Amino acid sequence: MSKEYLSSLYQVAVDASRPQYCLPAALTRFAPDQRVCILGAGKAAADMAAQAYQYFGDNAYGAVVTRYGYETRQSTGNIEVMLAAHPVPDEHSEYAARKLLDIAATVPAGEPVIFLISGGGSALACLPGGDITLPEKLALHRFLLRSGASIDEMNTVRKHVSAIKGGRLAAACKGELTTLAISDVVGDSPAMIASGPTVQDTSTAADAVAILQRYGWDMNDTIARHLETALPLPQVGGFYEIVANAQLSVEAAIEIAKDDGWETHTISLEETGEAQEVARRHAKLALEYKQRGEPIMLFSGGELTVTLGDSQGEGGPNQEYLIALCEALRGEPTICALAADTDGVDGSKDVAGGYIDGTSLARAKEHGLNVGELLAQHNSFPFFAALDDHINVGPTRTNVNDFRVIWVK
Repeated sequence: MSKEYLSSLYQVAVDASRPQYCLPAALTRFAPDQRVCILGAGKAAADMAAQAYQYFGDNAYGAVVTRYGYETRQSTGNIEVMLAAHPVPDEHSEYAARKLLDIAATVPAGEPVIFLISGGGSALACLPGGDITLPEKLALHRFLLRSGASIDEMNTVRKHVSAIKGGRLAAACKGELTTLAISDVVGDSPAMIASGPTVQDTSTAADAVAILQRYGWDMNDTIARHLETALPLPQVGGFYEIVANAQLSVEAAIEIAKDDGWETHTISLEETGEAQEVARRHAKLALEYKQRGEPIMLFSGGELTVTLGDSQGEGGPNQEYLIALCEALRGEPTICALAADTDGVDGSKDVAGGYIDGTSLARAKEHGLNVGELLAQHNSFPFFAALDDHINVGPTRTNVNDFRVIWVK
């Protein structure tokens, strides 16, 4: 029952960050009978729009863009829900960005504008700046995703080659601006959530150039020329509130574990770094608790990375973390673990993550799998597929990044 119990804790964490639970209180600062423009982007945007419609009714109008499959089951009234690709944008991402900017430009002075922003917005609302073409920007996105760059580094680059990010969506508005955000970035920096389309940003084009050079981008192209002459990001203001983040989600799960009688320890809510390295550190900690005979649940959040290089492996950071954890635990029978992304998608496949226990290594060997080779190839997906230990929940319509728990029994 270990897998079922840890899966239930993951579901508690996801539910805590769903728009229907975290957004309504933030909307009460507005009178429901006033006309309001709603603009949004991200994996939670459609369900956030549904909550706005439930509160304002037909007084709300506008548009949001979300990932294919993340459309809401609820009515959004006069708020259009557009669909686009993630993590690599497509032509619908470009269309959506133009539509959001066009609507923003029509809002009368003084009319309230509520931006509903969540993780994934960087790709879903994507409009290249200057002379950069969409194929060129898509190539940049693919490069950044495989480079090992952190989400902060990726978003710094994205906003300086964009016509909508880095405060530019807010700068297009004359109305009274409010942003309500579900954070998917470590540290909850408003400038990094969806690349900050509605907030002031202090980064420069030179910062973007330095990041691209660090990871080996060819600086002899249109993007490099654009960054050489890019204008500073606009000055914007307005009210900003984060309505859900990793802390809210992980702590909701921790409360349930405590209520069920378990001791808990939060390793960190802001874990970053290579998935394999973090896994080995967490395994060492779990084994220390085991050796002391102390039953405990070890929780962590944040966002891990996998530097793919030339690897063509399939999977994601949570699955890679778990395989490395499994290898480091060496079949310890008293320890099991779950790691999954709260948006329901971990890396290149539409699974949220996976589960391991003391039998995982032996079962993998029975299936002819070499854990060391899978780790070297960053090919985590086949491991969990063979063991039937994927966590597969479908679109969650929210995103506060990784949820991880190690159970030392």
